[in-house]
Amino acid sequence: MVIRYALALAAFLVFASNNLTGVWTGEMKDAEGGGSGSAYLQLTQDGGRITGSTGASKDHSWSIKDAQFTDDHLTFHVTSTDPESKEKSEWSFDLKVEGDHMTGTAEGKQEDRLWKADLQLTRQK
Repeated sequence: MVIRYALALAAFLVFASNNLTGVWTGEMKDAEGGGSGSAYLQLTQDGGRITGSTGASKDHSWSIKDAQFTDDHLTFHVTSTDPESKEKSEWSFDLKVEGDHMTGTAEGKQEDRLWKADLQLTRQK
């Protein structure tokens, strides 16, 4: 009986430590050495389902889709819209999660233009 409770507690602690729910902020840098800017990621995790939004800030963000969290990697896609030109861009994210920190890359595409950026994010407490 004690062993069952210990195993249940251990499973809960592992799940709780891997929950991505929260607001993550940081920096996005052009991988080619160009500019940089702020990065915002809001996540809600309910079991294996992850939803949220990402962009430069809370007020300038778009819904994530196809989010998957496997081992220590979070991947998802975003369709963003430029507020001035109204042109859409497709983005793919691949982030490694280490506690309250994420690092990784984002690749964007808009017609014949391609971008690659490095990201560093920290969960806000």
